[in-house]
Amino acid sequence: MSDQLSFAKKLWSQAPLIQSKEKLYEHILQNKKLKNHEEISDFLSPQMDQLHSPWIMKGMKEAMSRITEAIKKSERIMIFGDFDADGITSTVILVAALKELGAQISYRIPDRNTDSHGIKPHHVDEIASQKVKLIITCDCGVNDLEALQYAFEKKIDVIITDHHTPDENIQKRPVIATINPLMKECSYPEKNLSGAGIAFKLISALAEKYFDNKAEKTNFLHKYIEIATIGIIADCVPLIGENRIITKLGLEQMKTTQWTGLRHFFISNEIDQQNIDEQTIGFAIAPRLNAASRIGDVTIATQLFLGDENQHPARLNQLEHWNKKRKHLTHISLQESHDQVRPKASVQIFVNENWHPGILGLIASKQSETLGVPVIAATLRADGLLAASCRAPEGSHMAQALQSCRQLFTHFGGHAGAAGFVAQPKHLEAIREALDTHFSQQSSIVPSHEVNAFVSSHILDFETIDFLKTIAPFGIGNLEPVFGLQGVTIQDYKIMGTHKNHIRLTLAGESENFQAIAFFAETWINRITSGQIVDILCTVSDSYWQGQRRREVRVVDIRESL
Repeated sequence: MSDQLSFAKKLWSQAPLIQSKEKLYEHILQNKKLKNHEEISDFLSPQMDQLHSPWIMKGMKEAMSRITEAIKKSERIMIFGDFDADGITSTVILVAALKELGAQISYRIPDRNTDSHGIKPHHVDEIASQKVKLIITCDCGVNDLEALQYAFEKKIDVIITDHHTPDENIQKRPVIATINPLMKECSYPEKNLSGAGIAFKLISALAEKYFDNKAEKTNFLHKYIEIATIGIIADCVPLIGENRIITKLGLEQMKTTQWTGLRHFFISNEIDQQNIDEQTIGFAIAPRLNAASRIGDVTIATQLFLGDENQHPARLNQLEHWNKKRKHLTHISLQESHDQVRPKASVQIFVNENWHPGILGLIASKQSETLGVPVIAATLRADGLLAASCRAPEGSHMAQALQSCRQLFTHFGGHAGAAGFVAQPKHLEAIREALDTHFSQQSSIVPSHEVNAFVSSHILDFETIDFLKTIAPFGIGNLEPVFGLQGVTIQDYKIMGTHKNHIRLTLAGESENFQAIAFFAETWINRITSGQIVDILCTVSDSYWQGQRRREVRVVDIRESL
C-alpha cells in the first residue's frame, strides 16, 4: 500500500494492473473467495432454498406455538416496531403476513423524537388498554427489560424479534421467546440479519406451518421478500450470506411488485422499475421512509404499504416534502458542527440544543466519514434529557464503547457502526472523558480504500457493467468493485448541486475522454484545477434517460499522480 494520502485523506490498497476484461472478471470473482464452480453458481444465482431453516433459530418453536394459538383464539396481537426504515419494513412484514393468515392484528411504532428507541412501560399501558394478549416486537425489545417485566405483570405475553446486541447483564427476560441470532445461546449460523430479515424468518416459519403446498408457501414469501430487502439495505447490514440471497431475490421480485405503494413511488419518482437496484433503495426509498420519522409522522411511511391505495399519492407528496426538509436541516446542522471539532481527538462529540433529534444520525454519519473517527451528535429533548446518535468507522465498535460507561446512560444500545443513547446533560463531560479514554486506547487506523484493480477506462464499458450486475447487490461485506485509473487529466470541471458540493469532471484517459461525477466532494474543490494529472478511484454503473442507456462513472477518491 502506498503511503500517499488522497484528497479524502485515505490510503489506497495495492492492486494489480489489468488490461483485459476477461482477466478483470476472473480477478473480481477470485476476490470473492469462491472456491469452485458450485460456489460461483450459488453466488451468481441464489435461490430461496439456500436460506437456513427458520426452525434452527432459538425461540422459533415457542414463538410459533404462541402465535398460532393467538390466531386460533382470535386474540388481539400488537406488532411493536421501530421508527427507522428497517423497523418500518419489519412492522409491515409482520402486520401484513399475520393479517393474511387470519390474525387480529394492529401495530404501534414509537415516535423517534419523544419516545426514542424501544418499548417503554407507558407503551405497555397503552397496549393493555386495547385488550391485547400478545405483543411481538420487531427491530427492538431485546434490552427493554423494564417494559418486558411490566408486560409480564400485566399478563401480556411478549415475543421479541430483534437484531441489536443483547445486554449481557440481563440474565432473564420474562417473555415467551427471544428471537435474536446474537443471543449467546442461539446457534443460528447467520448473525448479521437486520430486523426485517428476522421478521422474514418468522413468517418463513409461519409459511411452513400454514402451507403444505410448496408453490403456495413460495408465493406467500415472495410478497414479503422485497419488503425485507428494503430493510436490509436501509440498515446497512453486511450483504453476505442470507442478507445477499434475500436482497438479490427481493430486488428481482420488486420489478413486478404487487405493492401498490411501491408502484406509485416508482411512477412519481420516474424510476424505471426494470432497472431498480440497491441504490434505488439506498438513495431513493429508504431516505424518504426515514424522513417520515425524522421530521414528520412515521405512520405515513408505514401506511404507504398498509393503507388505502387511493391515499398513496398524498402520502408520497408528504414524504417528499419531509425528505427535502431533512436535507436542508442536515446541511445547516453540519455547518454548525464544524466549529466543535477537536483537533486530533480520538472521538468527536457535537452538541447543539437546537438540532432536530431526527437528523442526529445523519450528522454523526457524515462527520465520521469526513473525520475518520467515531462521532456522537446530541441535542436536548423536550423532557430535558440529552439524546445522541453515534457512528463509528470500520475498526471501531460503538456499542462496546457505550458498554464501557453504561452507568452514565439512562438508555443506550446499538451495533458496532451505529448506536445511540439518552443521558442526563450533567453527565456529558463524564461521557466525553470516558469515550476519549476508550477510543484513545484503541489502535489508530488510517482509513483506506480497497482497490480491486487498476484499469484503462475503456474496459469499464457496458459489458463490464452487465458483469458487475451479476455479483450485485453491493454493500458492506460485498463491496462494489472500485477501479483505479492512473494518469488521468482533468480537462474541465463544474461545481454542481443546491449546496455546491458535487463536482462534474471532464477527464482524458489514455484512450478516451469521458465524464465522471464526484458526489459530496466539497472538501476537494480547492484542490482541483484544469490540466491537473491525477489518479482516480471510481465505480461504474449505468442509467437510462429518455430510453437511452448511459454509462455513469462515479469518482470515489482522487490523488495527485506521481
